[in-house]
Amino acid sequence: MAAGLAACGDPAPIRVGFIGGLSGRSADTGEASRNAVQLAIDEANRAGGIRGRRLELLVRDDTDDPAVAAKAVRDLHAEGVVAIIGPNNSSIAEGMLPALNELKLVTISPTVSSLAFADLDDHFFRINWTTRDNARIYADHYIGRGVRRMAAATDANNAVFSESWLQEFRAAYEPAGGEVVAHERFDANGARGFSQTVQTLLDSGADAILLVANSVDAAQFAHQVRKLDTDILLVAAEWAASERLLILGGRAIEGLELVQSYDRSDESPAYLRFRDAYITGFRQEPGFSSVAAHDAATVLFRALALGLDSGSLKNNLLGLDATPGLQQAVRFNRYGDAQRQAFFVVVRSGRFEAL
Repeated sequence: MAAGLAACGDPAPIRVGFIGGLSGRSADTGEASRNAVQLAIDEANRAGGIRGRRLELLVRDDTDDPAVAAKAVRDLHAEGVVAIIGPNNSSIAEGMLPALNELKLVTISPTVSSLAFADLDDHFFRINWTTRDNARIYADHYIGRGVRRMAAATDANNAVFSESWLQEFRAAYEPAGGEVVAHERFDANGARGFSQTVQTLLDSGADAILLVANSVDAAQFAHQVRKLDTDILLVAAEWAASERLLILGGRAIEGLELVQSYDRSDESPAYLRFRDAYITGFRQEPGFSSVAAHDAATVLFRALALGLDSGSLKNNLLGLDATPGLQQAVRFNRYGDAQRQAFFVVVRSGRFEAL
């Protein structure tokens, strides 16, 4: 009789995992991604779920530790997730990748962009462009603006991303007449502060300082720079482009320029519905990782609707035509890599504005 009653009950939910940094210096992008995925889960469930089954989100904090993230992959697999959304950090993805491929567990990252993950036939899909795409957009833009001498600071704790980013920037910037006149690596967890690094960059005679850093470190760098130089142009890689940058940077980041992968001023109905729901649910504006994570969930749900067999999910994703996202379509190439659009912004009066 118990078996009969169970058979008449609701079908088991479809479990989706999320792995992201929910503590530490990059927690803002992880939290923003998780929030957006939860919104997408709730939206799908209100619409009846997938093939009559509700979705359930299982969340794990990677704590900015690749070993923790790799263990989270195995734990989520043991709990029956059909796929994972995340992570946001390239060094974390590097730690996860062996377990993902061993378990054949499809994972879609909203923001990882290191070239180390491009053009690989694996189970790791990426919504974001590569560091090559993004860094070359920066190089072309600043050459066009007449900025010929750039000093750079890169995060040693996420070297998989930051070193790749700067290498690709140099590859486009220097042949066009630019020069990276100084490069300093920093470790926010080390004993050395930012002041000496900042002084070295300023002493190089650069036209601008480029920060390949998360929002917390970019804000701290900006404060140190403005103590010594109130005029030099500050530029940050897209990684820093979160709401926390505005909160922590204050007046020090006024005039800072960077690229985002979505249009903050978009007034399309789909984006405005998402933005309103996000603000209502989390009392803050969505960021670049929120938009990308929602798109990751959207494309995952569409692939799951074609069949719930985990063995076919990879092929389902690769076989999809362009899937409408909040602002732009998502389409994977044969390696599971996608592209995004670029929007240059500048911080003015404590807000990101179109440049």
